[in-house]
Amino acid sequence: MNDEFRRQALQQQVKGKFRGKQTLPSRTKPIYPDGAERELQRVSWAYLRLVNEVVKKYMPAIRKAAAAERERNRRQDDAGDLMLAIQKAFRSMSEELERKTDGFGLRKKLEDLANLTRKLSIQEWKRTVKETLGLDIMDDYYLGEFYRQSLQTWIDENVALIKSIPKDTLSEMQGIVSQGFQTGATLTSIEKEIRNTYHVKRSSAKLLARDQIAKLNGELTKQQQTDAGVEEYIWSDSGDGRVRESHHALNGKRFRWDDPPVVTPPGKPVRRCHPGQDYQCRCVALPVFDISTVDIPASGRTKGGG
Repeated sequence: MNDEFRRQALQQQVKGKFRGKQTLPSRTKPIYPDGAERELQRVSWAYLRLVNEVVKKYMPAIRKAAAAERERNRRQDDAGDLMLAIQKAFRSMSEELERKTDGFGLRKKLEDLANLTRKLSIQEWKRTVKETLGLDIMDDYYLGEFYRQSLQTWIDENVALIKSIPKDTLSEMQGIVSQGFQTGATLTSIEKEIRNTYHVKRSSAKLLARDQIAKLNGELTKQQQTDAGVEEYIWSDSGDGRVRESHHALNGKRFRWDDPPVVTPPGKPVRRCHPGQDYQCRCVALPVFDISTVDIPASGRTKGGG
């Protein structure tokens, strides 16, 4: 069966669902992959904890060097000794951190996460097609090469993003310690600032997880829908208090996949994005099926008639 004949047969099969109309909006809203977001957050936090582990291990050496300087009461003369001790400690931290990160298996964890997001996305897409068109999608259609490039790009980008977190954090902490002693700050205040830095980085890792899972989910959604002949979608926000006003203004409106809407508020630089593409955007695209373009990779089983 050639593609054109197959598509015509499919359109005839689902014609009753359209009830004489040209288009049919989705009858269900896909569930955002919160589970994948939480898992990426967990992986990011575990990776960042490696910094905490090495800092806790080597901070006693810095405390000892600082105490020795105070006892001699010759801070200015011996400042160089203390700075050397700090440099030595952080050099050791950096070397140990590199060993720990090398053994963490970050790429494998991100590959598993990408595949989890793919699985959840396919699950929701199948549910949407079933509930709206009454069709079952072929079980193996989205395996293999369909998502390969998108998943690989996402994995590569996130390996680079997450790998930079511990190294940048440790470098920032070294600056805090060195600058603190040079300006006469107490060891207590220096350690407090180090803890604050760690918590800030931890919060950033949480935001990163939300942003990156949303981006991957949005990209997979776009691929599924456009491959199935869907040219338009309805913007649907997450319906909670975290939704940006500019995104909420798009809620319920129809857009084309080849013409992303403006997502920025009036007066701000214009930025056009589809759901999931903007920073930390948890909005989703509800497909609008068109009887003349619909091309679902159906297995042949249908649910109901009209």
